[in-house]
Amino acid sequence: MARLHDGHKKATVKQAGVRWSGGLSQSSATTGAGQPTPSQARRKQAGELSTASLTLMGVGGIIGAGFFLGSGQPIHLAGPGVLLAFFAGALLTAQVVGALATMAVHHPEVGGYELYPQLFLGRWAGFVQGWTYYLTSILTIASEAVAMALFVRVWWPALPLHVAATVFAGVIIIINALGMRSFARIETVMSAVKIAALLTFIAFAAGAWAGWWHHVVTAPASRPQGVAGTPGSTGGWFPTGAGGVLRSMLIVVFAYAGIGVFASAAGRVRSPRMIDRAAWWTVGLLAGLYMVSVGLLLRLVPWQQVSTQTSPFVYALQQAGTGWLAQTLNGAILVAAFSVMAGALYSADETLAGLAGDGHAPAWLGRRTAAGTPRRALLVSTCAILAALWLSAWLPANVYNVLISASSFFTFLNWFILLCAFLAWRRRAVPGAFVSRLAFGQPISTYLAMAGIVALAAFAATDHDQRVGLYAAAAMTAVVVMAYAGLRRVRRQGEPAERRPEE
Repeated sequence: MARLHDGHKKATVKQAGVRWSGGLSQSSATTGAGQPTPSQARRKQAGELSTASLTLMGVGGIIGAGFFLGSGQPIHLAGPGVLLAFFAGALLTAQVVGALATMAVHHPEVGGYELYPQLFLGRWAGFVQGWTYYLTSILTIASEAVAMALFVRVWWPALPLHVAATVFAGVIIIINALGMRSFARIETVMSAVKIAALLTFIAFAAGAWAGWWHHVVTAPASRPQGVAGTPGSTGGWFPTGAGGVLRSMLIVVFAYAGIGVFASAAGRVRSPRMIDRAAWWTVGLLAGLYMVSVGLLLRLVPWQQVSTQTSPFVYALQQAGTGWLAQTLNGAILVAAFSVMAGALYSADETLAGLAGDGHAPAWLGRRTAAGTPRRALLVSTCAILAALWLSAWLPANVYNVLISASSFFTFLNWFILLCAFLAWRRRAVPGAFVSRLAFGQPISTYLAMAGIVALAAFAATDHDQRVGLYAAAAMTAVVVMAYAGLRRVRRQGEPAERRPEE
């Protein structure tokens, strides 16, 4: 288990048949399965985060350009049926977050996203999960930076895309370098801003639907009779069929990605049970905000006219004749993208430090400052982000969609591995061990979620742009697997048989 700062009191909490040693370095600490935890260089810093803070960090790490900008593409793919895709995405996310929250309650340690697969599936799973999740975080940061550069072109059309993206990434790196406490405060403020922005859009769109803003809303002459997707309008609720809904799911899943913040911040909560409460609030807020805002968006603009080049929400407000509100929302979307980038970089640094502690990365990457910031991991992440951004400058114009697709396929892989780890934990867990209510219906629902992930990934690959993302994700995953095979071979050659770690 990870070590506490000097002066922290030793505490052992027994919860639902699970003994939790509050991050103490003692071999007697046990997991929810009654198994000893590995001695890893992980830190437990209790008392820094409350349920509200972790919830806002969760929302802040998830709602971003993947929704504000990326939702235009799934609307084009599925039409009004995208609402079903967002609902299905919420159910799938609930299963994954429920599994993650369950294991995090029993193992509240920093950098747990790769810890849980390693505990219950083996070192190979921890290695693959950790490095692919790290790559996911880097791609997420790069895609959010590109999205921010697109947003500011509303004000400065001539601003070079890669220059603006690099500047935005630099600001986020500085925020993370300030330390956990400063990051949590800034993330809380940014999360509140993005939630307020969505609520403002919802309030305006609802008022327009109710006919309260007749003097503001002006319907374009090109708008077809009826609102697309309502009874009597062209195409109905599923104008592109079930195939369109399924193809849209890859982008929709990206809008729910970022749940690793629960594992990354698990070791910093005041009580392990707060993780589950925060997970409930986060999934509920996401599902509600996403479905209501998209549903009202489709009342303002027919789905055929939704923009994929700029935020469909900003476009809808512009078409409604409220340019001032569109500009305000565009600024709030910038804050949302900043927030997601900050959360993704925090998760990436903690994951990299955790990999170092597990022996899956150079040990020097796990060293921290007195404030607990893994500065060397941050430095490596900075180089990776810059490389991804400058590489994107040489890729085709649809680079954003490719980055989203690659990140989403990595997300599918990470979620599948987490669900496998949860099933392994469940088989070993003591009777009566705590299980999050979000994992409702487990283990049957867990198997269904895993089957759904495989089916969605396969079906998404039928789309050309998403297939390119699959190729990119598959190539990077192959490199990770070969790296583990090489590392394992070196270890086996350099250690006596009795000292070789369990693989």
